[in-house]
Amino acid sequence: MKLGYAFMVWGASLALSFAQPSWEKHGRLEVSDNGHFIQHKDKTPFLWIGDTGWGMIQQLTREEVDRYLDNRKELGFTVIQTVVHWSPHGGGLKRSPDNAANAYGHHPFTGDEESPNTAEPLTVRGGGPQSPNDYWDHVDYVIEAAKKRHLYLALLPCWASQLVTGTGEYNEDEAKAFGAFLGKRYADEPHIIWVLGGDTKAQFKGYDKNQKYSEYDHREVYRAMAEGIGNGVTGKKLKWNESHPAWDEVFLTYHPNGDYPYGSSQWFHKDVWLDANGIEVWKEVDDVYRTVLDDYQLVDPVKPTLFLEGSYEYGSYRHECGWITPLRVRRQAYQTFFAGGAGHTYGAGPIWAMRGDEGDYNCGYTWQQALDFPGAMQVATVARKFLIDQKWHEWMPNGNVLSGTGLGDGLKTAVTTHSGDRALIYFSNNSFARVNNVFGREANSFWFDPRNGEMVENGPFRANESKIVAPPGKWEDAVLVLKIDNR
Repeated sequence: MKLGYAFMVWGASLALSFAQPSWEKHGRLEVSDNGHFIQHKDKTPFLWIGDTGWGMIQQLTREEVDRYLDNRKELGFTVIQTVVHWSPHGGGLKRSPDNAANAYGHHPFTGDEESPNTAEPLTVRGGGPQSPNDYWDHVDYVIEAAKKRHLYLALLPCWASQLVTGTGEYNEDEAKAFGAFLGKRYADEPHIIWVLGGDTKAQFKGYDKNQKYSEYDHREVYRAMAEGIGNGVTGKKLKWNESHPAWDEVFLTYHPNGDYPYGSSQWFHKDVWLDANGIEVWKEVDDVYRTVLDDYQLVDPVKPTLFLEGSYEYGSYRHECGWITPLRVRRQAYQTFFAGGAGHTYGAGPIWAMRGDEGDYNCGYTWQQALDFPGAMQVATVARKFLIDQKWHEWMPNGNVLSGTGLGDGLKTAVTTHSGDRALIYFSNNSFARVNNVFGREANSFWFDPRNGEMVENGPFRANESKIVAPPGKWEDAVLVLKIDNR
């Protein structure tokens, strides 16, 4: 199959996918019956392909919000991750005050610029999403803008690395009150996914990256915020450790920071409010597979795992500008799903902070220019179509398909499907590996190019045959698909 045909088919399917919001067509989001992926109420699988627009609410004007969301919808993203109470930083600028104003000069809370009262959102009568006279009018605009584009909004109440772990702006009472405010205000919005945390560990005891001893435990702050959101959305008095049918009306996860093995499962795996575990690897690109796989193997209970932040395209991470190439972006995405992940979030270095437009930071790119980075298309368009076509929700990690997996940049991973009709092997570089047909019958095979969606026939594997193979030509990475013909 040639590239042009692949994109013609994708364009048609993308247009159809936006004909009706998935929450109207299929119902609210919930955890699948087997616990490993997210589905709608009618059992239709939901594929989380996210983008990190952390600063969107606080930094952008309405016109800029529209430009960003139009681009992400067109590419095929399904989820946008953003922060209500953002502590602006990045883009070459220092972190701003904790009650920083948005693009219209409105502050989120009462109190002064340095010390917000996070239990008292600053609301002003009059105004509205199209003519805001307070911070929350603009939040309303963003939420509506995502909804009318049929995008889910993964909403972080606050950026906790600064506002909980750092300056301690939220205690338990404030967290619950703010959560209740948000939950009540947006209780009727079907496209909101709630994300607690924000680039931080909920609990820590040890040495930080500067080798300074640190010890804290903020788990109760996040549990209180979860209870507040649940109460605001449902009107029920929910407890973080007590099962209640009303929890099904609120989908919640947690965004940690990027040190293996710390993820939400370290602190909240058995909490009833946590629907899906969240991980972040940030600059540790070689930790993606094992981090997701560790969560996939957890039981009592089984929960989906979401890759919520990784290494940003055209980020340097103490290397040269552009060290995170499109290839490293693709590796993170495919390794997420080949480890049993339920969703993956892409990010571009100049976009997440959304600061300024001069292009003299972020390796010379503005956030507007970064909208056209190739990795976004390769994840949101090419990978998304491939995952849907190849029944990603049926994938199970299966080491028996490979003999010799490699390490680091050469890591190769494999899955088989629950229905037993195919095996897939991700080659993270162009090198040889021994592939085993684990089926007791012949399988056809083809190569898939993650750069552009091209597919090349590879010929049959006889029943139980083992072959040494490598991707075609000068491909940078590849997926080999072995498929049983069930006709």
